[in-house]
Amino acid sequence: MEDKDYQKKDLEAIYSAASLAPIFKSNAKYCVGQFAKLTPYTAYADIMDYKYIIRATDDYSNLSESNTIIVEYGSLDELVNDGWRLD
Repeated sequence: MEDKDYQKKDLEAIYSAASLAPIFKSNAKYCVGQFAKLTPYTAYADIMDYKYIIRATDDYSNLSESNTIIVEYGSLDELVNDGWRLD
């Protein structure tokens, strides 16, 4: 099984159980400039609404849906295929 398959499987489990706000590893395509030193994540509210949004924060205690959006996708496949990996 490829890494992308593992990532998708793990993310599907997070979305279906609405278990947490996942944090992602830095993605070289997006974690530059204003996002270079920030942590990418998906807000719990986005998980609950099945939204595929990567946001940025500098505070692990603030993983809310009010933080800046780095990028938004139409599907989990798009998110995984664009290089995002769970941390």
